[in-house]
Amino acid sequence: MAGVSRVPDVVPELRLRGPSGWTVVLAYVACNVFLVATTRAGTNLLWPHVVGLVLFAAAAATAALLPDRHLTRPVTATLAVVPGVLAVLVSWELPPEGLTGYAAWHLGAGSFVLFFLATRAHPVSAWCGMAGVLAATLARVGTTDRDWQALPDLLLTHLSLLLIGTVSGAVLHRATRQAAAVAARTEARWTAQATRLAEAAERNRRVAELERMVRPALERLAAGHVPGPEERRRLAALEAELRDRIRGAALDVPAVVAAVRAARLRGVVVEIMDDGGLAAVPDAAAVLAPLPGMLEAVREGRVVIRILPPRRPAVVSVVVETTEGTSRSTIDSTGTAHRADGNGSGGGEHHVLTGQRQPQPAVARRDVDEGQPER
Repeated sequence: MAGVSRVPDVVPELRLRGPSGWTVVLAYVACNVFLVATTRAGTNLLWPHVVGLVLFAAAAATAALLPDRHLTRPVTATLAVVPGVLAVLVSWELPPEGLTGYAAWHLGAGSFVLFFLATRAHPVSAWCGMAGVLAATLARVGTTDRDWQALPDLLLTHLSLLLIGTVSGAVLHRATRQAAAVAARTEARWTAQATRLAEAAERNRRVAELERMVRPALERLAAGHVPGPEERRRLAALEAELRDRIRGAALDVPAVVAAVRAARLRGVVVEIMDDGGLAAVPDAAAVLAPLPGMLEAVREGRVVIRILPPRRPAVVSVVVETTEGTSRSTIDSTGTAHRADGNGSGGGEHHVLTGQRQPQPAVARRDVDEGQPER
């Protein structure tokens, strides 16, 4: 609604976005390529490093950039396994002194993937992945008879990084949830206030319109003015319009109101009923468009316009009773009018239960006879 500020939606997605996110990921991948190229002297095979770099590049982009809705359980499990696979591929291809220093590039690469898993609310998967890295590293040390003294310092660095990611993810996700709750409450307050303002504006509009329509006539009557036949006809039509606003609010559009008023001034009795079916129609104006033409064609008799209940094939039915007989038409949701054969009973969608009291005509010829008392 115009004039009402909306609180921006809070999206609790802790991921890298856009060109800057891709820059971070590609820069980190490039650093690991550089480490492989400068530290692999003395290694046995190159292909484990190449395969590891490809796996790491795909996992890093997925963990850091993929939207939360795509970070499903299978994807998360795959990302948690990748660091352990890197450790298995690379650990046995390192030089004798390669478990420490930049030669062990796979440990930093795996920590990068697990850090984003933990930050993005998947700490269990991240720590399971770190357990796989520890298992592969311990197996490498045990099977190659390496010195165990450097192992704690080496792993402590990567464990600390994962711990930071876990704590940061928990804090940030809690903060975003709280911010989302505050935004939702603020949005609800704005919506409620907008609804109250709209209702008040509608009430004021209707009161002003009612005063414009009725006040002059009431003031003349209060001053002792005696209306003539033509004025009595207009007053009866005005009284009927006021009733229509209650019985058929959905038909309170200028074109229909003017057509109904003109028909009543010609002496046609027009009755309006609203069973709520128009509210479910996308284009209400198109449905009501044929009504003025239908009313214009009626010169005498009685017309009953009914908005049918929801989920009916037709939206509006129009029954015309004249001295020549009864005819019935319907209007569907596209605004197309369909003519049905009348049977004198107003049957079909426009039937009335036996014994049900019908609305009395708001304007009849006897209402405008000068000799009749005012009603």
